[in-house]
Amino acid sequence: MKNNIVIFFLSCIGGIIFFSAHIPLPWTLGPLVTTLLWKTIRKKPIHWPKSIRNAGLIVLGYAMGSPFTLQVGQQILDQLPGMLLATFITMTMSLLAGWFTCRFTGVGIVNGLVGSIPGGLSQMAVICEEIDGADVAVVTLMQITRVLTVVFVVPMLAIYGLSNNSTPLPLFTSTASLQVEQFLPFGIVCIVSAFLARVIKIPTPYLMGPVIGTIALIIQGHSAPHLPQYITAFAQILIGIRMGADITFEGLTNWKSIVSYSLGGVIFVIAGSLGIDYILVKLYGIPFLTAFISTAPGGITEMGLTAMTVHADVSLVVAYQLFRLLSMLLIGIPLLRWWLGKKSVPKALQPTL
Repeated sequence: MKNNIVIFFLSCIGGIIFFSAHIPLPWTLGPLVTTLLWKTIRKKPIHWPKSIRNAGLIVLGYAMGSPFTLQVGQQILDQLPGMLLATFITMTMSLLAGWFTCRFTGVGIVNGLVGSIPGGLSQMAVICEEIDGADVAVVTLMQITRVLTVVFVVPMLAIYGLSNNSTPLPLFTSTASLQVEQFLPFGIVCIVSAFLARVIKIPTPYLMGPVIGTIALIIQGHSAPHLPQYITAFAQILIGIRMGADITFEGLTNWKSIVSYSLGGVIFVIAGSLGIDYILVKLYGIPFLTAFISTAPGGITEMGLTAMTVHADVSLVVAYQLFRLLSMLLIGIPLLRWWLGKKSVPKALQPTL
């Protein structure tokens, strides 16, 4: 218990440092790096209970589901063919990039594919625990490379390449206080839905259960209150510590080539999304800038911030990003797990770490 308290406070300091330095995802990457450094200095493993990590996932599940509105739902229905097309092409290109990374770095087919999927950093780290043959160190390294590339490249390209109307990215987007009375039914539903999702074996149940439960309440007419930034930051710290505790780079001698090919793969997907955006503009007449942010292989939070900065259609961006995330977690990951389970991995593709 004492060691857990120490690493928690050190991780908070790491998050503050990353936040002050304007590093993307500071409350996840800060604790992750801090935990890795502390583990390396002490030369001892760190035990961070899954139950604590799962509590953080429940909070983030609510935060991811709360942007859903009936307007977003209507947009999903109206542009469902375009969303299906964008999701399919983005996932196909991402998996192709993962195959090339696997082919030329020797990380193994499982790590190459899982590490290239455009999901959230914390979600993919959790999914590693559910797929046989996945190496959390390799997948996390690939996902960190993807996230950092998207978070830097997409806003820069959107602000300075595709828009003449922007303002600086804010550090905090919400200063709301916690509205206990409004939040209470969502809190109960999120906890119950997390355990129900675990019982029926939904992928990453402590994340996806609350996402689905939150959306269900919103559809019934409840208004989802905004979480204060300190609560979502706290949840990310809990997850970041677990990620850092699970990662070990011992024997990972080819990390430079992994980063290089992962970086190239992300640029490939971002470039390919420009072609998807042209199709969406022709089909639905939406602004090219909005289409670009909607299909970029990033996360809801980061792309939503970018959309607000350049005054794009935030609700449409959220709709596309949320649709792809749900499609990946509910359909893409189970199909990939099934395919990997059926496929006999050739020795040439086995990890050589």
